[in-house]
Amino acid sequence: MSIRIYRSDLFKVWYRDLSSKDKRIVDARIDIARNLNVLTNYKQLSKDYSLYEFKWRSGLRVYFALLSDTEGRFILLLIGGNKNTQEYDIRLSKKIILRAMAGVKRKGEKDE
Repeated sequence: MSIRIYRSDLFKVWYRDLSSKDKRIVDARIDIARNLNVLTNYKQLSKDYSLYEFKWRSGLRVYFALLSDTEGRFILLLIGGNKNTQEYDIRLSKKIILRAMAGVKRKGEKDE
């Protein structure tokens, strides 16, 4: 069973502006996670936020959350960046996760 992948709007904007070479690099890592259900070359940044990062030697980074709902686990791609924007990107990623977690909880609640 493959893991579901969702992309935040901010991730989509960042990804759109990548070079075709960087898109291929990012896509390859995401495809491994989706198709093989395996995370490779990642680092956990915050247990409280389920925040992780994929990073490459070039300085490229993708921040993501590993979350679950009633349908199982999924990856939410939060934002991308590079070494120079790392601190800002991590703070922004935490804000995106909080909004996403609130949405998942609402989605999982039963209607009365």
